[in-house]
Amino acid sequence: MAALSTLSIEERRRDDIIVEKSVIMPDHVHLRLYLKPGMDRPLAKLAQFINNFKRWTKFSCAKIGVEFEWERGYHDRLCLSREIIELADKYIENNPLKWYLMHGHPPPLKVVEPISSPRIPGDEWWSAAGAIELLAPERKICAIRLSRRIPVKDYSTVSERLMAAVDKGFVLAGTFISPCEREVARALIARGAPMIRAVPDPLALVYRPKGDEPRQFADGRLLLLSRVAAPGLSRYDAWHGINDALADFATSTTGGLSLYATSATDFRFSHCVSD
Repeated sequence: MAALSTLSIEERRRDDIIVEKSVIMPDHVHLRLYLKPGMDRPLAKLAQFINNFKRWTKFSCAKIGVEFEWERGYHDRLCLSREIIELADKYIENNPLKWYLMHGHPPPLKVVEPISSPRIPGDEWWSAAGAIELLAPERKICAIRLSRRIPVKDYSTVSERLMAAVDKGFVLAGTFISPCEREVARALIARGAPMIRAVPDPLALVYRPKGDEPRQFADGRLLLLSRVAAPGLSRYDAWHGINDALADFATSTTGGLSLYATSATDFRFSHCVSD
C-alpha cells in the first residue's frame, strides 16, 4: 500500500513524467511511464524519477517497519507504437496472475510428459501443460484446420459457425497459427470457452504463460500439447503432422469431428465418427 501511495506522490512530483500503468509485485515493480514530448535530457530525468521512486518507497516502507533494499539500476523498454503499448499493458495486468500461477498455484503450469490418454497411441510421446482433462474420452473434440486462403471477409462467419459447435459442447483443438485460426482463438478467449492448442516444439519443464494464457490456465480452459518433430522434418511437415494427430485425437471417440475449411461455405467434416 505504501508503494501504491508512492506512485501518486511521484505523479504529483513531476508533470513531465506520468505513471500510466503500474503493478506492485512481491519482489519487483512494473511501471509504464509517459515522457512528455520536448523534454530536455529525457533519459537523465527518467533515471532521476526512478531513483526518487526507490527512495520514497524505501522511506515509506521503513515508516511502517518494513526494511528492504532495491537492486541497482532498472530495465527499460521503449514503446514506440500503440500495439506495443497495448502489449505492455496486458503484460502488466497479467503479472499478478502469472506470479500466482508460478508460486501460489503451480499445478496448471507443471509440464507432464509423457501424458497418458486413451486418445494417444502408446508409441507416441506427448507433453502437456494445463487442463489435461480436456482429453477425457467423454469430451467431444472438434479438430480444426482453417486454410490461410480463407478471405478476411469470411473470418467472422467461420468463427460464428465454430462458436455454434462450442455451444453444442465441442472443445476446439488446433494449432491456431493461420490468421483465421487466430481469429477463432480470440473468439474462444472472449467467451471463456476451453480450447486445446498443439505445437511441434518442446515445452520447458515449467511452462511460462504468455498473452491471455495466464487467465486461461488459471480457469482450466487451456490445454497446451507438444509433440517434438522428428529430426530433419521441415516446419511445414511438422505442423501438418500435428494437425493430423489432432484429427486422430478428435475422432478417436464417438461424436468427435475433424474439420478442414477453405472458406465460410467450404467446411469439410472428414474423419467424422457418429453414433
